[in-house]
Amino acid sequence: MIGVISGDIIKSQTIPKQQYDAMLYELEQSLRCVSGESTLWNIYRGDSFQLQINDPEYLFKHAVLIYLYLKASGYEVRQSMAIGEIDNPRNDIKTATGSAFTLSGHGLDKIANQRFLFNTPPQSIHESLNLNLAFADVLLTKITQKQANALYAYLTSTDNSHAALAKDLKTSRENVTKLLNLAHYQLIERFLEHASNIIKNINQGRC
Repeated sequence: MIGVISGDIIKSQTIPKQQYDAMLYELEQSLRCVSGESTLWNIYRGDSFQLQINDPEYLFKHAVLIYLYLKASGYEVRQSMAIGEIDNPRNDIKTATGSAFTLSGHGLDKIANQRFLFNTPPQSIHESLNLNLAFADVLLTKITQKQANALYAYLTSTDNSHAALAKDLKTSRENVTKLLNLAHYQLIERFLEHASNIIKNINQGRC
């Protein structure tokens, strides 16, 4: 079982032509920042992307980090996440097939006002995870660019103490604490741990 994220930049058609290359650069950087040996990604149609995650327990964290990176850069993104099988692995994931790709792609076609959507094969549907994702969606949609930047740093830094983050972000410790609290960082962190554990259990056949 793998994880797949299909996403696109919201209202990218309204971005002025002279700023379009900057948007594409930030989108590419957001994917590079979460990529590793266990991931493959592709950008297509200008503002759309697909990310394959071979360790599906990191699916939600990758999606949240992509969202935060782009939000901090001034862009809104929507993402359809799915877990499922891969039938035909390819280095170029545009030609890969399997239920994970199908569920993720169909989810992006149906996504409405949410920033995140999650689909699983019918036998693995987990309502509590979807409910928690809906709450996380509301919290993340409301954060500002500065809050998104602070939360991204908190979730990715080796030393995420507020004092260390203040040095990295070139601000005061008090301001870092304020930004993280406004971003509900503890709830988001707990949600990501919860989601990771549930997907791990689904992948091991316990749910």
